[in-house]
This record gives sequence, structure tokens and C-alpha cells, in this order.
Amino acid sequence: MAAIKGISRTSLWDTWKIIRKELRNALIRDVIDFFDYDIDPEKWIRRLLDQISSGRYEPASPFRFTIGKSSGFSRTMTQPSIPDLVLYRTIVDAIYRKALNREHAHVYFKREHLQRAQNVAQQQAAQQMNWAAQYRMTSQRSFYNWLRYSQYRKYLLLQAIHPYLVVTDITNFFDSVLHSHVEETLRGLPVPSRMVGLLFFLLERLSIRQDYASSHGISLPVDQFDCSRTLAHMTLFSHDNTMVRLVGEDNYVRWMDDQNLGVSSKAAGLRVLSEVGRSLAGLHLSPNTKKSLILTLAEARRHFHLDLNSMLDKAEAAAKVVKTRRQQRNLSRQLRQIWSRAQFHEGEGEFDKVLKRLYRLGGFAHLRFLRHRAFRDVIARPDMANNVCDYMRCSGTVLEYLKWMDGLMKAEEQIYPDVNAALTEGLLRLEANGFEAGRIRILATGFLSSKKNVSGIGECKTLAPILILRFGDKRSLRLLKRCFNDDKSAISAPLLRAAAVVYSSYGAREFREVRRSASRLMRNHLADVVRLLERIRKYTDVPVRYTARLRPRYDPVARTQYIDIRALLTVRLLRLAKAPRVIRWITDWRTQVLRQGISPYHRRLVKRLL
Repeated sequence: MAAIKGISRTSLWDTWKIIRKELRNALIRDVIDFFDYDIDPEKWIRRLLDQISSGRYEPASPFRFTIGKSSGFSRTMTQPSIPDLVLYRTIVDAIYRKALNREHAHVYFKREHLQRAQNVAQQQAAQQMNWAAQYRMTSQRSFYNWLRYSQYRKYLLLQAIHPYLVVTDITNFFDSVLHSHVEETLRGLPVPSRMVGLLFFLLERLSIRQDYASSHGISLPVDQFDCSRTLAHMTLFSHDNTMVRLVGEDNYVRWMDDQNLGVSSKAAGLRVLSEVGRSLAGLHLSPNTKKSLILTLAEARRHFHLDLNSMLDKAEAAAKVVKTRRQQRNLSRQLRQIWSRAQFHEGEGEFDKVLKRLYRLGGFAHLRFLRHRAFRDVIARPDMANNVCDYMRCSGTVLEYLKWMDGLMKAEEQIYPDVNAALTEGLLRLEANGFEAGRIRILATGFLSSKKNVSGIGECKTLAPILILRFGDKRSLRLLKRCFNDDKSAISAPLLRAAAVVYSSYGAREFREVRRSASRLMRNHLADVVRLLERIRKYTDVPVRYTARLRPRYDPVARTQYIDIRALLTVRLLRLAKAPRVIRWITDWRTQVLRQGISPYHRRLVKRLL
């Protein structure tokens, strides 16, 4: 068989570069961010191409985990293996490029594209306001209306002022998409038939279904890398056509499945919602009746909290230039004023988005005014766990974070595995010494020895080895060894991998112990770790592409540069190679990092671990 046009070494390489960056921001991260696929990408990419062209390609079983929504519900996420993920993304990106001419002006599915459109809209509104201020500002009331217009343009992206606004979205969107409708979307596109066939082959294997059951041809696997989002976005193109014919190009805006439409009357709004229902029914989708609203301008102002978002925009602008104590006090005063107004509107419209911004800025300013509600906010809004964790670690002490985390993990209503994983991941951003570091080490060893039994314990256990690396010492090596050397207990593949990688980073003797365990136990995942480390040991030089992976990162909430412990672990693994160029590269990397604007804690961490 011949190769498939559009799936080549170059396209897979380009996609891998994108995925490699995004892996660092994944909800559930690998112990070394899948560094093993960066050692020799040429090898697995060429093997993947050979399997595809020969018809022997078969996707691996994906890893699945859940993220909490609210009221006890969760969304199942799918993490394909790296080759499958790269292939999936390559295919959907190739198809999307062919379908761009079918995309309407104001429909978005990538957050960066939406933010760019919002910034442009706000700038245009500001220019119009400047013009209007010279010719039309006849009263204080009209002046404030124009101020709200700036936020109206930014958050609704509608240029004209409409007396009424229709807002709606789709119920269980990703779970309801039929594969047959995806196929209809692709008809007429200049895409090779074998590429389309390969796409549906991937969908069949990656979509959720019962064990040993046939595929139902419905639902898209929800991933974190814009693969299924791109497909779902394109599936709605026919619906976009209907809406644009109904209200006009500039009066219809869609962000994934959220839709805003401008209309002239409530009656027109009802007709629009009726047509939305009919259009979506043609795709076997259903509008969310509880979230479908017809809003007056005054109601839209409160639903989108245009006044609060305007104040938050000013606070964010002020936060970017905070240097002196006076500026810090002014920012604190601004945020307290915003909160004093915001709390009266809790539960209205898109208040959760306002609250997320307040948590971020509150952590930025080291304010404690939200700490009293952080516990119940995570319980009620588990999707905000990362925002609240960042706030709690930046607005209080390490011991306060540990006490809050312990209480939340023990709470009966905290049933979401991803929340406990986020709490544990937050420990890796704490700067703890002495007694505090000892508390975290005891917590990590408690995870490994199964003394703690909490929701999501599997994800927390996987993080324990790198917690021990950051906050512990060699006294915990025996416990790490037990994770990969015990043939009687069932150990998950991610924990086995994490423990073996961290243990091997302590030196050649520890690596030899891992290799002996792999030869004795014959566990595939442990053998994969040994193969990874053997390839590192053969290095005579360090590839240039590692530079971007290992450079310091910026924490926008704490406003500091830091060394990601996973990057530091990767450099420790490189020490297993004894080649002079590799040793020189590590020495140079250490010297350059210590010259960066990282905190004193991270300087000590680099010196201790390297």
C-alpha cells in the first residue's frame, strides 16, 4: 500500500512539536512529560508511517480519567498514547485546513483565537468611544453606556447594539455527536479517502464504549489537545449556515457550542430559539433549555457581568505594572472594591468566570479575602480547583496550604479524583523547607504505603515519587524501590514508571537495580523505562531540541520564574550518560539556570539535585 497524502514525516514532526509544548499544561502530567518520545522521534515517527502505509496500524488502549463538573457529575477524558495522539491531531488539522473556507467569521473553538478576537473587538470599541466622546457625549448616562459598549463588544463580539440577545448552548455536545454527521461534514473536501477512513478507525478505537461491545458510532473522545474539539467545531458548520441565514453574519457568534445571537425583539428571539432547536435536531443534537435565554440589554449586562469585567480589566492592567508598595496597596483596594460589588451577584449568569479572575488576581496580590470560601468553592465548582489551589498557595503559608488540602481531601463531599490530583500537584509549586518539607514527604510516603485512601488515590500515588525527589532525601529510596521491585502487589503502570524513573535518577547503581528488577519481573512498563535509560546512557551529546523543554517557566500568579521539577528530573537522567559533552552540557545548563531570575529556593533546589 502507498503512503497517505498529508500524513508524512514532516507533518507528524510538526504536530509532535505542538503536542510537546502542550503536554506541560496537561491536567494529568507524565513524570517526565513523555521525554522518551523526544529521545529519538525519527524512530517512532518512521515506525508509525510504516504501520500506516502497510495497513498494520492499530491504536493502543488510551488512558482515561475524569474531571469534576458539579453536583457529583464528571466528564471522562481520553489520553491517547503519544503516537496515536500525534496522528489524530495531524489528521484533524489537515482536514480543518481544507474546511477553512466553510467557516463563518465569528465562530471559534480555540481559546487563543477567541482571546485575539476579543482584544480586537475591545480595541475597535475603544476607538469608537474616543470618536463618540468628541461628538456625542451629551450626558453622563450616555458616557457610561459607551463604557459598557467596550465590554459588550469584548464579551459578546457583536458589533451592533441589539435590544435583545439570545444565548444558548448544546446539551452533552461531545457525547451526542454522531460519527455519520462527522462524515457528512467531510463530504466534498479534498481529503484522501484513506485519511478519512483512518480518522474513523481512530474514533472507533478511542471513543468510550462498554467492554467487548460493538461501536455505537456516537460520541467524540474528549481530549486536551484540540483534536476532538476541531472535529466537533466542523460538525456545526451546517448549523452555522442556518443561523447566519437567519440573523446575519455579524449577529451570530459561536464559541464551541455556546452561541450568542442579536435580535430586535423578544418575539424574534423566540423564533430564533425555535430555529436553533430545528437546526440542531437535524444533527441529532439538543439545545440546553435551562441555559437558553432571551435577554434584554440590561439583563445581558448582568448575565455577562460587563461592569465587573470592566473593573477586572483595569485591575489586571494595574497588576502588570505593580512594583512599589503603594501600587500593591492600590491594587488590593481595587480588588476589594470589586469583590464588595461582585458578591451581591453570585449565582447570576457567568459569575463563575468573574470568580476565576478574582482568584487569579487575589493570588497575584497575595490577598486573603477569598480564603474563607475556598473550601466550599472547590466542592461546588470542582472545575475551579486549579485556580483555587494557585490562590491558596500564593496568599498563605505552606502549612496553611497543607491544612486546607488535608481538610478538603477528608471532606465527605469531595468525591472528585481530579481535585485531589490538583491539590497534590499544587504541592510541587510550594517552596517548603525543614519541617514543612518533612510534612510533605510524610504525605507522599503515606500515598505510597496506602495509609491514605482518598478519591483519586491512583493519580496522587503517581505524583508521590517526584514529591519525594523535591522534598525528601535518600531515606525514601527503599519505599520507591518497593513500587517497582515487589512482584506480589498490583502497581499501576504510571506509578511503576514514576518510581523507576525517579529512583534511577540517583545514579548508575540505582539504575542497575531497576534493570535487575526489570529482568526478573518481566513487566513491560518497567522494561520500557530501562530501554529509555539505556538510550540516554548512550548519548554522546545533548540534542538542541531539549533546550526549550528544559528552560525555566513563568508562574503568572506568583509572578516568579521557577524550575519545573520534571525538567530537573530529566536533567538528572541525562547524568547517566558519561560522555564528556553531555557532562559539559549539564554543567552549562546548571550555570545558566542559576543566572536566571529564579527564587532563592529554586537555586538551592538546583544545587541540591544537580
